[in-house]
Amino acid sequence: MIRVAALNLLLGLSFAAFGGVAHAQDNQSQTQPQSLGDVARQARAAKSSTPKSTIVLDDDNLPKSKGGAGAGKLSPDKQAYCDEMRQRKDPMAEQACAVLAIDMDSEYENMTARYVELAKSVCAANGGHLPTSDPKDPSLAAQCRELNDIGVKFGAMMKAELKTFSNSEAAVNAIRQEKYREEDAQLPDWRNSAALLANPEEKRRFLEIEEKYKSREQEREEASAEQRARGLRYLYDMARLQEVCDHH
Repeated sequence: MIRVAALNLLLGLSFAAFGGVAHAQDNQSQTQPQSLGDVARQARAAKSSTPKSTIVLDDDNLPKSKGGAGAGKLSPDKQAYCDEMRQRKDPMAEQACAVLAIDMDSEYENMTARYVELAKSVCAANGGHLPTSDPKDPSLAAQCRELNDIGVKFGAMMKAELKTFSNSEAAVNAIRQEKYREEDAQLPDWRNSAALLANPEEKRRFLEIEEKYKSREQEREEASAEQRARGLRYLYDMARLQEVCDHH
């Protein structure tokens, strides 16, 4: 069972690793249900060979505007997961609760809600777990195929979301590198804080350059923080949906 304390680490996975997970999903038999938990397990296994993200998402940089954290009341299933984390005193509980309140889009919310509905039904009819082969009952088999389809779709959507996050981080780095190049060219002492402070003219020019780039840098940082939050929403949902059968 994937526990949420490890989920922040998954944001550091390379997109090649996530691509491998999605490829594995695509090759699954269409008669075998692909749970989102399988995606999580594959990602967790891959993370040991990839670097961690250097940025940890916390409540201070979760998006607070419309469509961001706290945008809506949690559904009963999300609230139950949130409450369970709090009860077991998970250190990531408050972050998870905030992230689960992020308002994605109707396609995503309907997809994850449908997964919960189907998983409850299939698990109840199969002794509390997802079947590993195509059930003989036609109705149950159809539900399993739909679960598999949702799992594949979820993996593809997550891969695209994390690619967007990667691009947003690259945009932040690009503007910073542009600023650093200008400071390198115009301020010989800017990397030596004592020398910089001792030179009024260089200090003035340094502040001018910082101000010149401030709004552009802040805009890109805010966009990147929002993408981190959305990516983390996928990962918390991946863990939450994996546990549906554990409670039914």
